[in-house]
Amino acid sequence: MIIPRLEWILSACWIAVSLAVFLALDASSTRSWLYLLAIGLLPPIALIRLWPQAPQQSIDDVIHGRGERS
Repeated sequence: MIIPRLEWILSACWIAVSLAVFLALDASSTRSWLYLLAIGLLPPIALIRLWPQAPQQSIDDVIHGRGERS
């Protein structure tokens, strides 16, 4: 069974680890902040955008009462 929002959990963990490493290195220059933004945010954005989504209900499924119901 797959956790429903696994991609969001992985993204939050990646951002937290990136921030912790950034703070542990005591980097405070503008260039370091730009590196943090690039390394901390771009991989999670790519992960969320490329993560395969569950198929949505089709009109046929709704009409014939198959699949999930709201």
